Amino acid sequence: MILLRDLLKSVDILAYTGDLNKNISGISFDSRKIKENNCFIAIKGFKNEGLNYLEEAINKGANSIISQNKPYKKNKNITWVQVKNDRKALSQIASRFYNNPSERMNIIGVTGTNGKTTVTSIINAILNKHEKTAKIGTLGMSYEDIFRKIELTTPESPDIFNFLSEVEALGCKNVVIEVSSAALKLNRVDDINFSQCIFTSFSGDHLDFHKSMEDYFESKLKLFRNLTSNNWAIVNIDDSHSFKIIDELNCKYLTYGFSNNADIKPIKYRFSLSGIKAIVQTPKGEIEIESLLIGRVNLSNLLGAISSALISGISFDSIRSAIKDFKPVRGRLDFTYKNNFSVLIDYAHTDNALETLLKSLGEIVSKRVILVFGAGGSRDKTKRSRMGKAASKNADFVVVTSDNPRNEEPKKIIEDIIKGFDKDFVNFQIEVEREKAIRKALSIAEKGDCVVIAGKGHEDYQIFKDRVIHFDDYEIVNKFLREKNYGKI
Repeated sequence: MILLRDLLKSVDILAYTGDLNKNISGISFDSRKIKENNCFIAIKGFKNEGLNYLEEAINKGANSIISQNKPYKKNKNITWVQVKNDRKALSQIASRFYNNPSERMNIIGVTGTNGKTTVTSIINAILNKHEKTAKIGTLGMSYEDIFRKIELTTPESPDIFNFLSEVEALGCKNVVIEVSSAALKLNRVDDINFSQCIFTSFSGDHLDFHKSMEDYFESKLKLFRNLTSNNWAIVNIDDSHSFKIIDELNCKYLTYGFSNNADIKPIKYRFSLSGIKAIVQTPKGEIEIESLLIGRVNLSNLLGAISSALISGISFDSIRSAIKDFKPVRGRLDFTYKNNFSVLIDYAHTDNALETLLKSLGEIVSKRVILVFGAGGSRDKTKRSRMGKAASKNADFVVVTSDNPRNEEPKKIIEDIIKGFDKDFVNFQIEVEREKAIRKALSIAEKGDCVVIAGKGHEDYQIFKDRVIHFDDYEIVNKFLREKNYGKI
């Protein structure tokens, strides 16, 4: 229990009615989760207005309402607080209700258009060699035997702080968090005390939400502007936006990348379908690593993770051991089959991710790269033709298909993609049904070829206008391989 008055410390309050000395047993912005003596934060959403669920919240026992709106419902048992910014207030209140757990933990944030999940997962594996570490991101919230599936890359602030409080009580010392641009713009991580923040990359995406590349980048930049002199920034210097971030820093920083100017860089490396071998130069000396991950893009991800581990004081032996044991993240440059030909599943769903993926494979695949991909409906349409261009320039054969069409017609999305193909590119086929597209690619694969199925990665569903169906790229591949008696990886 905490007094409402104490919960509201540092919150920008415009007005209130009622008693601020009420005991608060819980907080929620979801009226369905309200319990007796809870505080209901009525968020002004993009699709739903939180105040539309006011009656439900009160009927379930809410004793206080926080909203950007002025009080309009008189109820002597309810305290109504009008705040300047409901989302900022939600983060502040959540942190305070759960006793500010991030102040006592080593919190590492990873942001970037691509690479967040892999870098987060590698750091988690390295730190776990040293002491207990939790992870929050696209693949869920996890700590030892605890796992929670989540819908957002970065959850809403009450869910984050609830999880941090829970794992702190169990002895967790470190937490690695994927930080999305939407989370930054919507204040979900405002009150997390990050000790390190990592920038992986920046390229076109999410313009359905941000409306402009400037706004998208400003959201990313917000994470680094909030770092203070005791914190660390880790920046991928190979990305052209890295210097814009460095110019804004008020903290210590390290750079990583293939550039000679990077603080942490590979001085010798070899890529193959079996993995990566590299010697990495760092401010603390050279470290030799072996990894099951493949390609140039993953060596970059490893460099970012090594940078973070060194700042956290992890030894070379622990880093080396963790990297050697680390297995590919599901749906991230993940081989589901390697024999005469190989089959790889990846989450690449932007032009930059697709280009980076295909160029990485071009360095290690002996014959053709056969690509299966589509683009999501009701999302950033500007990237579709750019994805088509990346595919036609870097793949030997392309099967264009559906991703998650959502409220759009799949054929229209495919038309948008094809507009980006080079004019003389003819090595492609259209197959709207994703299963048929995957089967087509697998059926034409020959010895030495690599079939790349991109866009959905770990997802086990497909979203259409009127329904959501179970769909798993892995299952389709394995079914085909069993039918052909190809055997396992």
